[in-house]
Amino acid sequence: MTKFRHLILNEMSLSGLYKAIPESPLPVAGIIQAVRDDVPKCEQEFLKIFFCYRVASTSDIFCLGILSDAIKAGYLEISVEFISIPPQIDTSLKNIGGERSRIIESAEHQGMKIWAREFLRSKGIPATDEVSQLGYKVDVACLKKQIFVECGDTEPRKVFDFLRHKLTIGVLQYNSEEIVWFKAKDSFVEYANHKFLAFILENKPSPDM
Repeated sequence: MTKFRHLILNEMSLSGLYKAIPESPLPVAGIIQAVRDDVPKCEQEFLKIFFCYRVASTSDIFCLGILSDAIKAGYLEISVEFISIPPQIDTSLKNIGGERSRIIESAEHQGMKIWAREFLRSKGIPATDEVSQLGYKVDVACLKKQIFVECGDTEPRKVFDFLRHKLTIGVLQYNSEEIVWFKAKDSFVEYANHKFLAFILENKPSPDM
């Protein structure tokens, strides 16, 4: 079994329950290949790239389906990059912050951000934390090079929104040591905007309401 290079914290999820993470990293390359091959129930596995602790909303499932179909159709370029530098997650962060939430950052989340930022900088990309783009806050990013990375639980709808605006975005999940990079082709932008418009029209309130 391949063990993590960083400390794994068993922390409280948004549901208020503690969740223990397996000792072996998430097999992201195998998950992506399963999506490409349209293996049964592959979307359940695909969701693990986005959510470790949280539960997906209806809009997240909708966007996940679009991303999955786009990968199968070849509209998305998706790659996996191993983080080659040593992790920045250790016991020195353990008493920082509180439980994982939308307001208070967990120590693990802070460590993942440091790790992703320093990895990008080691490649000559001057990344910084908490960058604003498209009305969102992105964990780690370089506006000059238009590169964005989300750490930990990340809504598929956020990734979808970045991709339909032709922005490259990566996801580094808590139980992973690899960044999953998503890059949209022109065909994806057209496809995604068509799907998004159809969704809006289908859910438009009736004039009688």
